[in-house]
Amino acid sequence: MIFPRVQKIEKREGRYRLKTSCKEISLLAFFNKIKEGNDDIKIEKKPLFGTEEYSITVDAGGITIGASCEVGIYRAVTSLLQLIKKSGDTLDFIYIEDKPELSRRGYMLDISRGRMPKVSEIKKLIDYLSGLKYNELQLYMEGECFKYNAFPEYTENFDCLTEDDIKELEAYCEERFIDLVPNQNSLGHLENWFKFDEFKHLCVMDGENQTNTINPFLPESFEFISKLYDSLLPNFKSEYVNIGLDEAYGLGKGETKEFCDKNGKDILFMQWLSRLNEEVGKKHGKKVMFWSDMIYKSEKLYEMIPKDSVILEWGYELIQSQLMTEHCIMFKNAGLNYYVCPSVNTHLSYTGRMDVTTFNIRTAAEIAVKHGGKGILLTDWGNAGHAQFAVWSYVPIALCGQYGWNTGAEQDGETFKADFIRNSEKYVDEEIFGGVPVSRLLYRMGNYYLLEPERVHVGTMCGELFRLPLNESRYAYFYDIKECGDEFYFNNVTEYVNKVLSDIKKLDFDEQLKSEIILNSEMVILSSELCKIRMGYKFSNEKLDELIVLSDRLAKEFYELWIRRNFEKGVEIFKSQIETRKNELVALKK
Repeated sequence: MIFPRVQKIEKREGRYRLKTSCKEISLLAFFNKIKEGNDDIKIEKKPLFGTEEYSITVDAGGITIGASCEVGIYRAVTSLLQLIKKSGDTLDFIYIEDKPELSRRGYMLDISRGRMPKVSEIKKLIDYLSGLKYNELQLYMEGECFKYNAFPEYTENFDCLTEDDIKELEAYCEERFIDLVPNQNSLGHLENWFKFDEFKHLCVMDGENQTNTINPFLPESFEFISKLYDSLLPNFKSEYVNIGLDEAYGLGKGETKEFCDKNGKDILFMQWLSRLNEEVGKKHGKKVMFWSDMIYKSEKLYEMIPKDSVILEWGYELIQSQLMTEHCIMFKNAGLNYYVCPSVNTHLSYTGRMDVTTFNIRTAAEIAVKHGGKGILLTDWGNAGHAQFAVWSYVPIALCGQYGWNTGAEQDGETFKADFIRNSEKYVDEEIFGGVPVSRLLYRMGNYYLLEPERVHVGTMCGELFRLPLNESRYAYFYDIKECGDEFYFNNVTEYVNKVLSDIKKLDFDEQLKSEIILNSEMVILSSELCKIRMGYKFSNEKLDELIVLSDRLAKEFYELWIRRNFEKGVEIFKSQIETRKNELVALKK
């Protein structure tokens, strides 16, 4: 009846008819209207309730909302509006008691690997999150996705988020009781800066090759990171900042090798973390969040971690999800705050991998509830150009909204909580697709990878390999055609995707969303055909021409769909991949 499912609900005999119709009103407008006074609804102060805790009573006297503060009222109104939309102007007598199991329920969107949504699109996202009772949003930043006033020359020739944009989004979030947390990586994942001459010397080198990691021994490195934060953090009211620090693959190489061989990479990591924590704490009054992967083997150093920081324990695959338990128990025993961080799993797949995603989200949330996690942060990454459109993330976001609020009965080894998945799909069908049953077909499309002959870490073969040249040998062991006959598998992928796609095309729903779904699905088809070429399969000129035409069309449509919702900057990353694969197809013609 209400999504996310509430903690306690009692149906009673009788019905109440509203004096004022509210069915078509927006959530924020409904909330403000209730605060101003409403003939049907009264507010009862409940001082012992938690911040987001609330009660709803519908009886002959009308509707009574119990809460200790405005946040609790807003959560109550969120549930009440769902009841009204489903029941109309006449509500059953009912009593609800509800509160979240996890105090922080966040979503993180990568805006650094290509796709940078316009402010209007981010506001739509915020509204969607608000309806699912999220209370945190992070926009992940690495390179040129924000106009840093310390380095204006690097974004002067294209549009991206500005200080005014952040302040506008901050106010929009605040109205909806969502904490907009700044997120700027500051150790690894800085390769976008190292391409500029001014910053090349800051990079840890691995022989003649750049790594993704800044050299923590250079004074200029810390000065550079400080300037990034000086530009970014004053625009945010949040008490937190996510400083990243994940996958710093350069530690232990080049200029850092001697120190790390003697003292350990974890010591160097902790020194950098401590400096950044002191910097953002003293100068900007914020507490740090950071990804956990660089400290897994350093339990002895946990006492050095700032006690008011938040560790972000991430894991997106089935095995990683299970390993979360061990890590989170260690964090709990050390008295450290942590979030669990599952993924929508759309990156490097184009469509997501929904069976992995549902397991990942459920397992992470249950671990956090069982072992004292502070919150859950659903990550949405954009590796290799962020070719997947946002439409594939809606069901995972809804499902994580459910688990963050109410995990239900603990997984018992048999129950897969299919009702949570189905209710997530129903919610998305109503809120996004106008009541049309699209979500179940997206789930099916997202499982195309099960027909591929091999598994790829946090992606699919079609999604991962498309960005690589057709003669790339990195994954040659996947393609032993003589022994496996793997072209059979990719014939199945193409056939399967076409079948699901035909069912989607029959449905009548928003044309923009429909076009985005079709385009991403056709990317899978093109990549599955290219996988046959990678295995040595010989296509006729006619077949090559067919794929060349498809490539041209996908590149054109990708650009047209992209710029409707996003800043133009970044579209060239994936568009160039399509064009490069097309040129390789042209070269194959006899």
